[in-house]
Amino acid sequence: MIRKMHLQLTTLCSAITGLILAVLTIICLFISESDIRRQEYSSFQTNLNTMYQNLTIQTTLSHTWLRQMEYNYQISIRIIDNGSPLFFQELSKEDTTRALMDQIETIALKDYGLNLADSPSPSVLAQHEEFPLEMDGQSYFASAALVPLANGLLGVTVFHPLASMQERIYQQRISFLLADLAALSLLILFFWFFTAKMIRPLQENHRKQTQFIASASHELRSPLTVILSNVDAVKNHSIPCDEQFLDTIDSEGKRMTHLINDMLQLASADNHSWSIHPSQVEIDTLLLQTWENFEALASVRGLHWDISLPEDSIPECLCDSERIRQLLAILIDNAFSYTPKGGHVSLTLKKSGSCLHIQIVDDGPGIPDDQKKAVFERFRCLDSSHKNKAHFGLGLCIAKEIVRLHKGQLLLSDTPGGGATFTIVLPV
Repeated sequence: MIRKMHLQLTTLCSAITGLILAVLTIICLFISESDIRRQEYSSFQTNLNTMYQNLTIQTTLSHTWLRQMEYNYQISIRIIDNGSPLFFQELSKEDTTRALMDQIETIALKDYGLNLADSPSPSVLAQHEEFPLEMDGQSYFASAALVPLANGLLGVTVFHPLASMQERIYQQRISFLLADLAALSLLILFFWFFTAKMIRPLQENHRKQTQFIASASHELRSPLTVILSNVDAVKNHSIPCDEQFLDTIDSEGKRMTHLINDMLQLASADNHSWSIHPSQVEIDTLLLQTWENFEALASVRGLHWDISLPEDSIPECLCDSERIRQLLAILIDNAFSYTPKGGHVSLTLKKSGSCLHIQIVDDGPGIPDDQKKAVFERFRCLDSSHKNKAHFGLGLCIAKEIVRLHKGQLLLSDTPGGGATFTIVLPV
């Protein structure tokens, strides 16, 4: 499923980016090609103006001069002198060229009223018209002009083939296409690694979820197996139904209830539906009450249990008192569970700047550096043999979520001389 999502995200991102790239390329090509055509047409008009001015001052029309004009300006010229085409020009023209010239004359007469073939009155003023022309799939710029001279009138027909311009446009399109393909290939490669990085947390979350379900199933199966086996033994009358079996069933049932409650709390945290109800709380009073609540348990386990509060007054803290009690209970219960008989566990409160630091310090076996992060993961217990059935490895996860909801921090460090110190940092 994750791999399919990776492929779909890469395809979607590449398709959207490719579409945007294609639209931008089309816009750029349109602007560039319009500029090329405009420059080509402007150059054509400039050359024509120069040629027409030269014609007005020519006393004789030289074949060499005409050929030079055609070569320099990449044009073809037909000149009709007082209604008669120049003979040497007509000999050198191909059939296609003649057909083009005839069509230009027809368009000039029909659309612009320029009669180039007949011999009009020499009093006609100089005039010329330029227009695009298509013939046999080829494009041209064409011009028809009447040029008055002292001894008569010239009818001039000119066309300029656009094959060179179209070749430039074609080469430009190929260049843009190759550039787009290269860019799209790089983008696909980029999105492949980028989306892989983006969904890596999702993959990790999926892995943890799968592991969570497997671990939860295992943890639930153990007490359920004990309960069912005891119930089955009593039903089959293989053993007498005494208080011991009822106590076992009751104990394992409570274990299952405790585990299910922890799992529901974590599920609420995952869905961001786990809320707190903050109010102004005297945190030193809350700590003192918590210390008193655990005095009896500390005495039963043979632990030295003390508390240290600052002498100066502590400002009230905006927090959810019930969640803070739950948080402290988790950390204190952990400290009691892993501290051997005769050990010390202390609860301290300090104020540092705009934060309160609550510490649960023990002198137990401590937590190795390579496992300090792992203890906050779900179903991770330092007791690998899982002899302590009261702990499922969810407590510290819940504690971390409670601190996160209060916008605080939960830190783990080594106690000087051995042991573990959990520090709760809460903003005042």
